[in-house]
Amino acid sequence: MTTSTPTYTWASVLAMVSAPTQDETERYAVEIPHADLMERGSQIRSEKILTDLVRFGGIVGEFWPKATPAQKRHLLGFSEPLLKVFVHEGKKLADMVAQFDGATDAREASRAAAIAVADQAYRDGMEERDRLVTALDGVSHLEPGLDERVTKATGRVTDFTTLAQSLTSLLKVAKDIRQNPLSKAAKQLEDGGLDTAQIIAFEDMAAKVKSTGELASGARTKGPITQADLDLQDGICLSQMERVMKVFNRAHERDPSIPRLTPIATRRLFVSSRKRAEDAPAQG
Repeated sequence: MTTSTPTYTWASVLAMVSAPTQDETERYAVEIPHADLMERGSQIRSEKILTDLVRFGGIVGEFWPKATPAQKRHLLGFSEPLLKVFVHEGKKLADMVAQFDGATDAREASRAAAIAVADQAYRDGMEERDRLVTALDGVSHLEPGLDERVTKATGRVTDFTTLAQSLTSLLKVAKDIRQNPLSKAAKQLEDGGLDTAQIIAFEDMAAKVKSTGELASGARTKGPITQADLDLQDGICLSQMERVMKVFNRAHERDPSIPRLTPIATRRLFVSSRKRAEDAPAQG
């Protein structure tokens, strides 16, 4: 008769192991340089880590509440807070993987949509800028220095940021003219349609150009979860997994009733690291 190992899911494991407190999370945070954790994490796929981690979490989560004082004596160094942090760091990795995988297509669609909206806003902004420049040019001869101010405010547009700046600068000139409503320039602008409502519309356009440009720029370069984020969390989980395995497997050698945690998906990584440690020359 053979006994099969139960199949654990995150739902079943989390039902057994509650979330750690903030104090417990900080107490058992892995104190290894991020660069080292990322290097180790980059050596294996996250999915393989999760395969062993959820299994270990289920095995230990079932065993620990029922462990006898004698068994816990062999497990010196292990604790419920360590179990909670170990399991929930694994769940964090699982959530990150799901977000990373699921967001790939969504990111591409979102990126394309953001760029399309920004490009349309840019075209509309350039058109509105041209209208505003034309209106201001028409009255630029009516006040000393106004022509130079309009030219400077018009500037040179090369991207979303400079277009938004140009619109804002031109609006400043228009508002300054309108500060003296009895001047010929102000009256002519008013007659020509550059009233309060139009000023507000131009302000909205400048804000739209700026905001959509920033969104498009972010969509081109940013994602919610990066591969570096995954590598770091992989390294954290591997470090904690190794710690839990070491305590349980050494305890199992002394008391076979304590479960042994045997890596399967991550076996290559742990075997190679153990071999390197064994092959290291003795310090003498």
